Amino acid sequence: MTTDSTRNGVKTTERSFELVAAIQRRDGATLAELVSEFDLAKSTVYKHLSTLASHGYLEKEGEQYHVGLKFHHHGEYARLRKRGYRLAGRTVRDLAERTDEEADFVVENDGRTITVYESYHPQNSYRDDLFATASDLSHSGTYYHMHSTAAGKALLAELPDKRVDAVVDRWGLPARTGNTITDRETLRDDLSRTRDRGYAVADEEYVDGLCAVGVAVTNPDGSPLGALGMSVPTYRRESEGLETEAAAVVVEAASDLEDALREGEKTDPIS
Repeated sequence: MTTDSTRNGVKTTERSFELVAAIQRRDGATLAELVSEFDLAKSTVYKHLSTLASHGYLEKEGEQYHVGLKFHHHGEYARLRKRGYRLAGRTVRDLAERTDEEADFVVENDGRTITVYESYHPQNSYRDDLFATASDLSHSGTYYHMHSTAAGKALLAELPDKRVDAVVDRWGLPARTGNTITDRETLRDDLSRTRDRGYAVADEEYVDGLCAVGVAVTNPDGSPLGALGMSVPTYRRESEGLETEAAAVVVEAASDLEDALREGEKTDPIS
């Protein structure tokens, strides 16, 4: 008797998720492209795709399959179901409005960070929605390698060394810019500094011309909820003081968020 399972999961389900990930990475893919990439029988890939499409998880446009809005439905539920995430969204909006800088809140998910809330100002935005492709846009739901962003490093600093090593083993330390940390020893040193000062710094490590600070936010039980991040253009760093004024503002915002988390559900004013 054969089983359609792996040691830790169901193989058929895993294959469906792998196909969805490939379709998103390619920004759309045809049946033939997926058959070639996965070296599977055409009928097998077709069954996966047609099943996912029939339930709204994929959409077919011409010959290409694209990720469907059913994932957005589930994602919004995941983002809104936790009071802490809703409070973090309000904090991000307040932080961006108060500073006129770009702010976000991320959580660790499957060894990377995923953006739960973000607030962009048109005059400071480093993207162009009109001409960018879906894979280029930085928005809610975007994944980042933890070592290359300030918020990601703030969360890594909260993890035990064994867990940090597991993250690096899985995802590596790919370079985004010439300043990205790409070796373990340098990352360990950086995380040690983050723990000592209470916040992380990314100095043009994810995007050239952009520096950022990140601060971990903990739940009342001491477990990490996520991290707040704020970006500052490098050309303003010396005059405005990235590691003084900007860091102090984010540290204060994170502390206020933790205070709100401790107040409990009965004081939650969010509708």
